[in-house]
Amino acid sequence: HPALQRLRNLRFHQTDNDAVLAYSKRTGTDTVIVVVNLDPHHTQEATVSLDMPRLGLDWDAAPSVHDELTGETYHWGRTNYVRLTPGRAPAHVLHVGRSTPQIGGPAAS
Repeated sequence: HPALQRLRNLRFHQTDNDAVLAYSKRTGTDTVIVVVNLDPHHTQEATVSLDMPRLGLDWDAAPSVHDELTGETYHWGRTNYVRLTPGRAPAHVLHVGRSTPQIGGPAAS
């Protein structure tokens, strides 16, 4: 991912749990969101609030995100629930897709 090869494109996003860190990196159309459990001993849950314009998206966008660690795909919006478990799923490394229509927008044909 080109976005991960630079340092100046780092943007932090809000979480409601101090033990969970969320940030994104964006270069051109390549956008990656990383959400990490900072507690090595306990499962942590949080709501991640994304600054959508910092991701190059409209506030009401609902892009498809692909977790590079697990291979799973999710639809994320402005706020997202995460549960991160040490030793099992301590983080998400999400590649943001660009082809999903926005909420309330026209469907792709």
